[in-house]
Amino acid sequence: MYQRIFSGLIFLMSFATSSAQNDPSTWSLLDSTSRYELGVNTYFAFDQLMDQNQRTPLELMLRKKIHEQNRIRLRVFGMVSRYKKIEGDFTNIDGWSNLGLALGYEWIKPLARRWEGYYGLELEGSREHSRSFFEQPDLDPETNYLENTNKYDREIRFSLSPLAGLRFRLTSRLLLSTEFRLSGYMGEQQYTEDMAIRTNEEGSQNQIQSSEGYTVKLNGLRFQPYTGIILNYRF
Repeated sequence: MYQRIFSGLIFLMSFATSSAQNDPSTWSLLDSTSRYELGVNTYFAFDQLMDQNQRTPLELMLRKKIHEQNRIRLRVFGMVSRYKKIEGDFTNIDGWSNLGLALGYEWIKPLARRWEGYYGLELEGSREHSRSFFEQPDLDPETNYLENTNKYDREIRFSLSPLAGLRFRLTSRLLLSTEFRLSGYMGEQQYTEDMAIRTNEEGSQNQIQSSEGYTVKLNGLRFQPYTGIILNYRF
């Protein structure tokens, strides 16, 4: 599904810019009047094309021009996946979600006619949640119980990231960009595992047999030399 969305965005952007592609003399005029840029990170499309099991979130970025060489940026990313399989008395459910929001500021440095560099700072917050549920009949054939295990993993993280990148102008409105980030982060991870039994009857309630968990404080540095290639559309 993500690949179809990505292909559709490319088609719409290309169609909108077809009238300006043959007149490079108008590019500088469009650059001065365009205040916004909307970008989509192509990393998820190529990553899942190589490996369908990869969990790469969809990422969108909106930039707004404040001055000629200054931009504020809003970056959002997220992904939701769910797997459910039921065979007789065996049930397996896996779910995973990731959602993040980042706000930043950029300083632009022109390098050549089609190239420009930029550097900036970004504040990001993200939340990740996963759940794994497995249920099977009790190993004792004389009982009529089902055993189940429920695992929860939650993580909240905040980071502050200096960044730098390059952008290349394909047409008057289409640009490619890539950047690297050095993130200092802090957060918290919570893990819980419950084991329970219930009678093998519809609507029966769980009886918790054991429950354990832990909480871990997170902090550190993360260097991202490659964050994907972003296709940007100016308007």
